Amino acid sequence: MDGDEQIGVLVIRVVTWRWREGPFWRRQWGNPRELPEWALSLAGPPQRLPDSDDGIISAKELDEELADWAAGIFRLRGQQFDLAWLGEEEADAAHREHGWTID
Repeated sequence: MDGDEQIGVLVIRVVTWRWREGPFWRRQWGNPRELPEWALSLAGPPQRLPDSDDGIISAKELDEELADWAAGIFRLRGQQFDLAWLGEEEADAAHREHGWTID
């Protein structure tokens, strides 16, 4: 939201990431970490934002990002936007409308 105007739809899902560890002759995937991955689709008139954007929140940025989301804030490209969370039925409808997979 930019004020009272909806400018996009933000989808957030949690993905488990693993890192390769060990010497090259015995590499293993380990140290699993769940991190949020987000995707933004523009829903309103052209803004100062691209039609779509996505990213992964790093472990270093996670606490600050979660606090922002809990406060209803999403920051992107130096701008701050308000978040209006959808209910379950609205979220499912948005997933279908935008072609996102519902797991």
